[in-house]
Amino acid sequence: MKKILCLFSALALMLTSCSSDDSSSEAASGTLLPKKIVETSVENGKSGSVTYTVTYDGNKLKDIALSDASRSVFTYTGDLITKVELFYSSELQSTDVYAYENGKLISKITTKAFGSTPPQKLTFVYNANGTVNANQSEIIDGKEVKYDTTTRYTFANGNMISSEIIDGVLREKITSTFDDKKSPFVNVTGVKLLLDLDNNLEFDFYSANNNVKSVTQTYDNEGVLEQTATVATTNKYNNSNFLTEAFVGDATDSYKIEVTY
Repeated sequence: MKKILCLFSALALMLTSCSSDDSSSEAASGTLLPKKIVETSVENGKSGSVTYTVTYDGNKLKDIALSDASRSVFTYTGDLITKVELFYSSELQSTDVYAYENGKLISKITTKAFGSTPPQKLTFVYNANGTVNANQSEIIDGKEVKYDTTTRYTFANGNMISSEIIDGVLREKITSTFDDKKSPFVNVTGVKLLLDLDNNLEFDFYSANNNVKSVTQTYDNEGVLEQTATVATTNKYNNSNFLTEAFVGDATDSYKIEVTY
């Protein structure tokens, strides 16, 4: 489910002109939850789609099932998501375990169900200027081995407005602009705390609104700017101002998501 909204970071990288359509007949509600998300992509004129079906226990995520036979199962402790298990055809693939301190996410450990890959860890550091660093490491024979790679997140107005990948020097920076409408997951309990753009789903769970433009800057090994790419979305909304569709591209290459509540 790694390709969706806030447009959940994959889409945030792909998009360049925004419009809104409030003509949907969806009933107004302050507690809407996304029940189905259809993702359609066209590459070189060839189309493919994936459907995500979302189930809940109240406002808590229970299961996100994909039409490709994979699914993510969520476990809560109170109102905090503490475990996400990824399955494919009912076989466990990986487990993410989240830890919190004073209501903030402090670590995520990902363990593969098979193979020799050691557990991967993200440690979240909350900086005095309001940014958050996600520091990468792995656990080998019970010992944590730290990487040089860090992702730094910047926030404003309830949205994640930039992410920077730093590996000794700045390698990539994505700066996002948001609308003033509601993100599909804004009413889902606990997801806002998952600052890592959950790597099984690729959703920007944090942001309250929806991406309308992203500027991606890439740098060489010396930290010199090599390339800048600007992309944007065309968004549609229902009468409750929740996102119902986001689109980028043309007849040859495009990406679209459609959300049903």
